[in-house]
Amino acid sequence: MDSYRTPSILIIEDNLIDASWLNQVLVNMGFTSPYLTHDIDSAASIIRDQRPQIMICDLFFDGRPDGLILLNQFSTLSKQFIMTTNSHENKLYEQTRALGVGGHLIKPFHPLTLRSLLDNILSPVPSQTSLQPSSHLFIRGAQNKQIRVDLSEILFLYSERNYTFIKTVQGRFTIKRSLSKMQEDLDKRFLRIHNSYIVNTDFLKAISTNTVLIDKDIIPLGRAYRKNLVPLLTPNREEKST
Repeated sequence: MDSYRTPSILIIEDNLIDASWLNQVLVNMGFTSPYLTHDIDSAASIIRDQRPQIMICDLFFDGRPDGLILLNQFSTLSKQFIMTTNSHENKLYEQTRALGVGGHLIKPFHPLTLRSLLDNILSPVPSQTSLQPSSHLFIRGAQNKQIRVDLSEILFLYSERNYTFIKTVQGRFTIKRSLSKMQEDLDKRFLRIHNSYIVNTDFLKAISTNTVLIDKDIIPLGRAYRKNLVPLLTPNREEKST
């Protein structure tokens, strides 16, 4: 597990109360020193010069839809924009949606709603042209730190509700993602052995009728998944009770 970085965020908001609230919400989430500006021209300069990863931008400035103008100016970065507004007009939502923004929020909104959009935008998207799975995962840790977890260090993964827990040789991590989606980022050494478990066969020590031993952990083995382990039942890894 190596590096992490805190994403840079630009707040573009002419209402001083809303701007101050947004800034505090982001700081509480662990984003350090968000950029903040109250007009479109300075926002454009910051985007060009500083390249923030996320822009949280109001749609209207002094009654004018300057936020949409800025969004069109940087249309290639549209997925990095979260647009905010007091208006409930469907037309505005359709406009921002057509431009492919990362989010559209009606004020007032809850911090967790904003956090959900930020997580979606910042989550790495697997390359469609990649021929091999990556050798690691990036997981968001405390204070939004991006933590690298090497696949070779993962013992097993298990799910509860909408969360997947990743047990590694170093500790345990949690990610809000289904087990099936997680499996897409894993390589051939990982096998689904239960509705709620995926194991790294490099750490497989023993197999019994309804459990397997992964390092020092006893993991349930689902009957429907037992066939996945048949290739591993060799003379060097005999089936035995755990």
